Amino acid sequence: MRRSVVVTVITAAAAGLVLGAWLRPGAGSIGAGSPAHGDETLARNAAERLPATGVHALSVAVVGPDGGRTATVGAPLDATFEIGSITKGITGMIYADMVERGETRPDARIGELLDIGDVPAADITLEELAQQRSGLPRLGGGASMFVRAAISSLLARNPYRDSVEETIAALAEVELGEKEPLYSNLGFAVLGHALAAAADTTYPELVRDRIAEPLGLESLTVPSSADELGPHAMQGRDAAGRAQEAWADPGSAPAGGIRASAADMARLATAILRGQAPGMTALDPAADFTDGQRIGAAWITEEIDGRAITWHNGGTGGFRSWIGFDRERGTAAYVAGATSADLDAIGLALLKEAGQ
Repeated sequence: MRRSVVVTVITAAAAGLVLGAWLRPGAGSIGAGSPAHGDETLARNAAERLPATGVHALSVAVVGPDGGRTATVGAPLDATFEIGSITKGITGMIYADMVERGETRPDARIGELLDIGDVPAADITLEELAQQRSGLPRLGGGASMFVRAAISSLLARNPYRDSVEETIAALAEVELGEKEPLYSNLGFAVLGHALAAAADTTYPELVRDRIAEPLGLESLTVPSSADELGPHAMQGRDAAGRAQEAWADPGSAPAGGIRASAADMARLATAILRGQAPGMTALDPAADFTDGQRIGAAWITEEIDGRAITWHNGGTGGFRSWIGFDRERGTAAYVAGATSADLDAIGLALLKEAGQ
């Protein structure tokens, strides 16, 4: 009996050592001395703000009145990163553009666009989805989705593996809440697919035709599987350095499925600052959100240090991202990293310095 206890303790200790090594924080982290490409000053400025460990590659862009600068650290300059929920901002711009073109209406119900029968979710409007007040939960799938997310996190896998049809079908099962501000990945996935249905196309084609091609953003794509990542796709990693499966799936794509390079994010930011991007009204605050923030179509606007900042951030299994605009001063900053560490503060600091 005593021997079995000893064996159990030794086995547990060994398992703990293996797990500790596997999850060792910061293995392979980049820093101020790591190889950089593009604008060296920008690369050094961003890298010096990084935590001591936990970020494994960085993609940065800053746009000011005199033009844009881009850089990468620990990655090729043309590497594409998952921008996560910044995708929602682009979905919001497509929504606003389609409304301006008369292709759909803010009060259009998703039951008019998607074949979901007479379920309660059918009465949700596109505007409610775009302003994150649809009553839909953060995720579809109920408790099983939270279990799947936990297991996927442990195994470094993508928890979002549903098809478009499965994502839409989830609307029949969800329990609607109050029409109050609530951040919903499911809501934005549904919004993107409803817009695609209104345009008789798919969401990846909608992004290509309405945003990427008009603005010349060749790297800005929506891969639906690992086979579509492209040759410049950066490997996502968590803070411990574990390689993460790419979040490339059709069902949740409108909520967080876009990849892009620093150069194309700079081009997108430039077009927005110049008022030349489709769906510009998406950035205009139209309703109260949370904590003193206002929301347009996905985009958040809040006063920070006396400046009105419009922004969105993102996070996937292997990437974190942030983009922000000071539209009055004509400046923008974008940062994305192969990490599970928050990069919002770095992006905001770069934005505050932009144009100085």
